[in-house]
Amino acid sequence: MERRIYIILGMSIFLILSTDILVFYSLLDIPATKSIALNGLKENVAIHRDAPVPVIDGIDTDIINVYNHCTLHLDASRSYSRNGNIIKFAWQVNDDGFFHGKTLDLKIDEKIDSNSVDELPVIYVMLTVVDERGIAGAKEILIRVLPDRFYLSKDGLSIKRENDVERISLRPLSGTTLTYMLPESMDFPPCRIKLNMDIRKGIISKIFRVELYGLTEDGDAVKIGEKKYFLTDRGDIEVYGEIEKNSRLKGFQIRIRGFSLKKIEIDYSKSYIDFSPHA
Repeated sequence: MERRIYIILGMSIFLILSTDILVFYSLLDIPATKSIALNGLKENVAIHRDAPVPVIDGIDTDIINVYNHCTLHLDASRSYSRNGNIIKFAWQVNDDGFFHGKTLDLKIDEKIDSNSVDELPVIYVMLTVVDERGIAGAKEILIRVLPDRFYLSKDGLSIKRENDVERISLRPLSGTTLTYMLPESMDFPPCRIKLNMDIRKGIISKIFRVELYGLTEDGDAVKIGEKKYFLTDRGDIEVYGEIEKNSRLKGFQIRIRGFSLKKIEIDYSKSYIDFSPHA
């Protein structure tokens, strides 16, 4: 009987000690290692719960939209580590290799063959930061590249120049409204906009005001820019404006006020909307 009691007591003590040991090791932050290319070489760096936190200033989502032919400034200087200083910053861009430093000026220059959202180019970027303990943290983002110019056409907005002409009437009282749609709604980040229209006017014709609107998915028309013209003005029509915040638009609308005794002609080969990021 006494022997059985000693055996039971011994097993209980063993279980208690085993549990304490497991709890103790679970509290330890034992890092796993991962092979990451830094400085052009493969390095084994530790990645675990206490990893440094990579931060790209102004970017808090996994995918962002930018306009083609711009330079995107990426700043990771606000990245931090709770237990040490960050000593390495590495940026991986697609398969183009690695760039080092707290900041990266990424020149966007992609070939765009379609204005369909699903067919727009996407750039992959991964930021890896390593602290003085050799512990790494990583952040991945995708950059969708939007066209920086849409040409006007009879069929809507196009990324290709249309060698076509359309004749329209100017309604003196109600004004004339032209609508140009996208194949699908698109997310436009804040930007500056320039509308250029090559309009062949007759001798007895005059345009007094042109307004540019963005069309939302709900059917609302949001005013983007406006320009008034005087009797002495000649040449192409140009309207400047801006998209002030991230906007999901399905097209643009141009409202023209003026008069003409006969129809005027729009040369679509020289009529477009340009988009450029704020400085």
